[in-house]
Amino acid sequence: MRMVLLGSALAAGVVAYCVPPAAAQDKAAQILRTMDADGDGRISAGEWQRKPKGFRRIDADGDGFLTIEELRARFGDSAGGDMPSGGTSGNVEGWVPPPSIPQDVRCAILRGRNCDIALSVNRGLFPTGLVPRFPEGLACRGIDEGWAIDYSGKRERIAYHGGIDMPAPFGEPMRAVADGTVLQVLEGADSYRGVEVTLRHTPEDTGLPVWIYTQYAHFNAIPKLTPGQRVKRGEDLGPTGNSGIPAGNYARRPAIHFAVWYSADPHFAVGRRGVIPFDGYWMDPLALWRGGPPFDSAALKALSEDDKIVPIAVIVDGGETVPAGARVTWPYTCTRE
Repeated sequence: MRMVLLGSALAAGVVAYCVPPAAAQDKAAQILRTMDADGDGRISAGEWQRKPKGFRRIDADGDGFLTIEELRARFGDSAGGDMPSGGTSGNVEGWVPPPSIPQDVRCAILRGRNCDIALSVNRGLFPTGLVPRFPEGLACRGIDEGWAIDYSGKRERIAYHGGIDMPAPFGEPMRAVADGTVLQVLEGADSYRGVEVTLRHTPEDTGLPVWIYTQYAHFNAIPKLTPGQRVKRGEDLGPTGNSGIPAGNYARRPAIHFAVWYSADPHFAVGRRGVIPFDGYWMDPLALWRGGPPFDSAALKALSEDDKIVPIAVIVDGGETVPAGARVTWPYTCTRE
């Protein structure tokens, strides 16, 4: 999986790994050359020649293998300190190396093959019952595969849908739901989500009292976005497609896969399989449009049925925002009926 990453100086209170950059880059590459017995470009737990707990700390996505990106996240690289290789250095406040985020949080967010799905459930990956209500007189793209539905029949293990899917024609622009900063662009050749982009939104961007992370996936082409780049609400991120590993013996319909995480902490890491908010939690994406707390799935699930109907703010073809002044809008434009 090829990716574009960003890094910045660590904020106060976060421990940095003080390794001279040039030596650190050589160390990561040397470890890979020395321990990669089968020559597949990664180190398995069986190939690891040091203490097991060190392997677990470096294995950011919990998939049971160490890549050069994960090694350089631990030991640093010559391009920008503790940032995995292949990235461009950004100046996004809050960046930390993946090993500084607790393993249970990394597992809960990235859902590696060796991770217990219960960790994700404990951090909000379960149905809440929220439903969207679009403005009258507008035709908007609805959800055909909902939040946290059971995907186990489409996977080799227990799995729940980590977002919402909205079908749309090939090439339909996916749009940023709020002002934000690009954190990662993934080619996604070995991912069910395919080509994807992750943005981070500050409380000032959304008006919400937490840090929001939004993920857009199944692009038809790699978006021309750069980590660290600021985008505006409604900005065209790239064309809708059906990229990603097919979930069964059929071609996926073109659609957006849209996911959301939140955290009260501004720090985050960027792993080779995704962005990891520090102390991050899964959020039912529809909760973004409620305008305020609660955000956690248990509290959302406990709402009355009336309170689970979420009015959705949108952008209409032509650029009008409905209702006016909304800071978070649907990832596709709507049309007047």
